[in-house]
Amino acid sequence: MPIWLKVAAGLVLGLSLIGFAGLQSFSEKSAPLVQEHGTTYYNGQGPAPAPVICKPEREIIAAIKQVHAKFDYLTGAELEAFQVRARDLKGLPPLKADELYVITEDDKLRDGDMVLFIGLKSKCVTTVFAFPAKLYHEILGMARNT
Repeated sequence: MPIWLKVAAGLVLGLSLIGFAGLQSFSEKSAPLVQEHGTTYYNGQGPAPAPVICKPEREIIAAIKQVHAKFDYLTGAELEAFQVRARDLKGLPPLKADELYVITEDDKLRDGDMVLFIGLKSKCVTTVFAFPAKLYHEILGMARNT
């Protein structure tokens, strides 16, 4: 068998194996990736997102008053400065909110160790999350100093 035929057969076999490996890799990424902390979907194949239930601002204020909560209210330039400091200091993503209520204490749940964030966009609740009060005060203090 001539040498050029052996080289050609080797190239065909090598390219076939590389193509098969690439197809196998692509096929595995097309399926959902199930991990300990959740499932990752590729190519928009995941479940449809649940519709957002809009809680108007007046309901939020009524709930805050009901539990005698102490809160901070951030909007406009103050909210923007807070988001910039949170991003720079801790790498937190933007809140995508026009207004932010931060519950610092209430008579039932919070003892000052955690704060609850309620973000509103177009007078509708879009974001709710909590994190340690110490971190909040650290970010807020730096935001007010700028």
